[in-house]
Amino acid sequence: MGHLADINKSYLSHLIGAWKMAFWFALGSIRLIIHGFLPNFDEHAGQDTVDHYQPPAKN
Repeated sequence: MGHLADINKSYLSHLIGAWKMAFWFALGSIRLIIHGFLPNFDEHAGQDTVDHYQPPAKN
């Protein structure tokens, strides 16, 4: 399993991390689908989802 060695994680640690990421992206997708129909609802859904896994830019 080259990928696990590359990122220095165990199978279980990788599985849990991937599932957490999938959960947050799925939740963000649902929020964005609703936002598409109701533009005034949850205006920050997309950016919130991206920010959850992307650290803020350094100045």
